[in-house]
Amino acid sequence: MIIKEILNRRSIRKYKAEAVPEEYITEIIKAAQFAPSAMNNHAIEFIVIRNQETKNNIYEIVGQEHVKEAPVLIIPATDSTKTNCPVEDLSVATQNMFLQATALGLGTAWKSIRPELREEIKKLLGIPGRFIVINIIPAGYPEEKPGPHTDKDFDGSKIHREKW
Repeated sequence: MIIKEILNRRSIRKYKAEAVPEEYITEIIKAAQFAPSAMNNHAIEFIVIRNQETKNNIYEIVGQEHVKEAPVLIIPATDSTKTNCPVEDLSVATQNMFLQATALGLGTAWKSIRPELREEIKKLLGIPGRFIVINIIPAGYPEEKPGPHTDKDFDGSKIHREKW
């Protein structure tokens, strides 16, 4: 049986103007910190952005309206000197964040930071050089709530047993 957060988690790019409580942000980050990481390194740190000018500056670099319209942005960054699997660590932590946000009634989306833009984002936010960023997580209360995934979304033909 699939847990309801997986069924209900959808990418949200339109948010209500309502502020996200600080305790929700803490719970979302806590979920990320409870994610597995390579060799149990737990090297991910987080930048939480509510300031509109900063969100506008990030939008100027990466584009997409929801980056500046979301009430809050969370950017996970991992210390490259402490992990040998930075993309994997950031990805699994982000998935935990998505599921926790869904449980709290919030919407999120994965906004990639293209490799050629990562240094510009790091400079804007003062992220130390040894840290790696790959995504931005806009979060807020969804303007509209898409329906959950159903069994119609499942494709059993993509399962291969023993060999392709």
